[in-house]
Amino acid sequence: MCAMALMSAVASSALCAGGAEQQQQKTTFEYRDEFKTYEELTNAIPETRQRLVMAEREFGSSSTNVAEVLNELAGLYDDLGDYAGAIALQERCLSIRERLLGPQHMDVADGLNDLAWEYEQIGDNQRALLLFQRSVAITENLLGPEHFEVATSLNNLADLYCQQEDYARALPLCQRALSIRQKVLGQDHPDLTDSLITLAQILRGLANDHEALAACQRSLAIADRTLDPNHPLVADALFAMGGIYSDLGEYSEALSAYQRALALDEKISGPDHPAVIEVLNELSALFGRRLDWEQSLSTSVELSKRQRRYFVGQTLALSDLDALRSMQSSFQSAEFIHSVCAQVPAGRSEATWRAGAQDLALRKAFLEEVRAAQAALEAAPGTAMRALREQYRAAQVQLSRLSKSRLGPDDRDSRRNDLEGELRQIEQQLSEQSAVLAQTLRDRNLALNDIARNLPPGSALADFTQYRRYDFAAKGTNQWKEQHYAAYLTFPLERNSTNILVERVDLGEAAPIDEAVDLVCRRMSAGQYAARDLAPTLQRLSDMVYAPLAKYLTNVPHLIVCPDGQLSRVPFEMLSHDGRFLIEEKTISYVGSGREIVRLQSGTSVSPDSNPAATGTNAPGRAGRPPYVGPALVMGGPDFDLDLAKARSRPSSRSGRTVAPGSQSPTFSPQPGTNQSLLTAAVAGALSRDYRGVKFPPLPGAEAEARSVAKLLGGDTVLRVGADAREAELKAVVSPRVLHLATHGFYLSDQEFRQTNSLLSRLPGDWAQAGRPPYANNDWENPLLRCGIALAGANHASQITNAVAEDGVLTGLEASLLNLQGTELVILSACDSGSGEVKIGEGVMSLRRAFRIAGAETVMASHWKVNDRATRELMTEFIQRWRSGEPRATAWREAQLSLLHSKEFSNPFFWAAFTLTGQWK
Repeated sequence: MCAMALMSAVASSALCAGGAEQQQQKTTFEYRDEFKTYEELTNAIPETRQRLVMAEREFGSSSTNVAEVLNELAGLYDDLGDYAGAIALQERCLSIRERLLGPQHMDVADGLNDLAWEYEQIGDNQRALLLFQRSVAITENLLGPEHFEVATSLNNLADLYCQQEDYARALPLCQRALSIRQKVLGQDHPDLTDSLITLAQILRGLANDHEALAACQRSLAIADRTLDPNHPLVADALFAMGGIYSDLGEYSEALSAYQRALALDEKISGPDHPAVIEVLNELSALFGRRLDWEQSLSTSVELSKRQRRYFVGQTLALSDLDALRSMQSSFQSAEFIHSVCAQVPAGRSEATWRAGAQDLALRKAFLEEVRAAQAALEAAPGTAMRALREQYRAAQVQLSRLSKSRLGPDDRDSRRNDLEGELRQIEQQLSEQSAVLAQTLRDRNLALNDIARNLPPGSALADFTQYRRYDFAAKGTNQWKEQHYAAYLTFPLERNSTNILVERVDLGEAAPIDEAVDLVCRRMSAGQYAARDLAPTLQRLSDMVYAPLAKYLTNVPHLIVCPDGQLSRVPFEMLSHDGRFLIEEKTISYVGSGREIVRLQSGTSVSPDSNPAATGTNAPGRAGRPPYVGPALVMGGPDFDLDLAKARSRPSSRSGRTVAPGSQSPTFSPQPGTNQSLLTAAVAGALSRDYRGVKFPPLPGAEAEARSVAKLLGGDTVLRVGADAREAELKAVVSPRVLHLATHGFYLSDQEFRQTNSLLSRLPGDWAQAGRPPYANNDWENPLLRCGIALAGANHASQITNAVAEDGVLTGLEASLLNLQGTELVILSACDSGSGEVKIGEGVMSLRRAFRIAGAETVMASHWKVNDRATRELMTEFIQRWRSGEPRATAWREAQLSLLHSKEFSNPFFWAAFTLTGQWK
């Protein structure tokens, strides 16, 4: 629903009565009848931005005049579906209004309503609910419970509950809103169209299809009499009607309604707007119900392309958590494609399976791709994005502390205007850089053909997906059924050939597979590798996951696995086939998405034993390689009890700060001129709010491992052990050839989406002050804060509150901000370095992911707590083989096999804990 224009119209009514109120309602009616097409919206944004600049220049950055233009500009962004941009503008607008007008003003209520709507659009329903509720409370207090402005917020609340399928809560709110609007505005006011559409959606959810249809028909009748035939509310009513007709089995009428809604939405909002994508999704489902699989699939593929284009810009502007919430809607279209692939008759499956494989390969790990592209841009010479972000954070800190300064009121206001002006300028610069990156990402037109052509000979891509099964015969909102797993096997494409071979294998319901995965991982994580139930469960898992694929992979020596869901937690090497472990048959490597194969095959890597300074490999070896690749850095056996406060206040003893034999570099520091912003980035210095001060025991084997690895790497290698295995040193690193960390890792489990009071401190204005409603249970925490690496001083980390550069713990979030562009290999020789929250379609939010975002070509990480001695043997064997010239995946397989064939470490617990993700060459 195009709600911003609707809410702004209703909210513009004044607190007047009689003839004056009738005149105001007429003004509202006229405004409601005005709307802009997509072309008009895009043309209006530059003009409105210019008016904002002029208003800021004339009235200062904090005035009600500026707030009005901000609200107008936010409305334009909303109408174009740029909810991230609209949120930023609405938050600023609301902050100004609350500061100048007080928390109980109607303009504040309107701002709460508008901001709540934006949060609902990105899937932050809890925050939206709180804001809607506060808006209703203020409006009722100022205007009384029967005022038509109250109806606006009530209807928005009802719509929010409806989107969550909480129809019992939604219905009375919608009915009350409709009653108020009919009583105050009359039976033919266009606001009724809005309430009737919401009512129809609720009734449809309650399976009252005929009543829902009547509500839709009435809404369209009012729209015909009072609104332009191309008005957004007409499109909303047609969309609702299409769903109802589909449930009633009247498919021709449903198709007509959807097609009319699609044409209007594309004209009003543009081709990639969420409203357009939503209509395409329902059209695809409708074609499926008619058993028109070809049309259903082509529609789904089209909407998938549009979703990708849309989410590029949104993901760049949103936090990880907001981006993940926003992207939840895209999973439904993916699930629909895989449900179609499961339904198509065998004789017509070939093209369908290719379409499913392509969509999966292009869709997975989308957020990781965007974040990695951002990291590469920030690290690239000639761009100033990282410096701009640091300037922005510094200005934000100064602005937040302004209220506590000793400046007088006039000087404080002047300083606030200066800082806010600086923030606006930086925002504009960042926006321009992000726009270029967004277009670059949109222009990546990969296809399954490119992936198949880049698969190495003798390999196959096993791309897994977890999806809800769509029941094409079900009605209403009951179409989505149980979770399933499927695998798409894509084989190399011969040169000059266009015949891509894809096999789709349905693995059945996800529940029994996930149960087996959970038991295996629990046993391994607890070190219970001799438990009686482990071997039969591992065999059962192999029978469910690999056995169905085996007949297609007989002559495939290299299996490239792209897991999904809980399968992301399982090393496939320890699955069995014909009485042998899979690693005994195949080389196995992992990727985050199928499209990654094209990037990995696009060039050659620097030789692992080459010295960039000596061989001239400073020059770019392939597209994207930075001009400088530094010495390898090996850290191990940190002094977890080091007192960092004292260590910072006295010169280092340099103990343990050794360089491997043959190195020409006596000290370790970034290349001159490189950016070390992480040393001052406050945003990266935080620990998880659930971190309670873990006590890490010493790891004597880790220091021995580090020394052994450093010796094997030789040449340009820097070793840091004991008190010198410091977080600050790691944060200062720039593009090390190899990064090896032998220490403790951790992952704070059982905390997914824990509700905390952190939302309180981030709300605009004075909302967090005493006396406000309890906002304590509505925020998530970035999963990358919940995993980390322990370094020197880690046992005192929770006691350090003001150390940005280091507290002894490198979180996943901090790791993602490192500059590892061009780094060939990161070895996280630590417990749980591959563990984290599992996101279907996106992967595991783990340290592995963080280091890949930072730019590492290949990351080796663990799935469970590892054995000290076994790990040392594994890593030593691997490095020795890789340095001798073996490809990474081959060298790793041989290292694992050496333990498998040993007496002491033959159990998978010892040799299967680590997996290799990324470049296999």
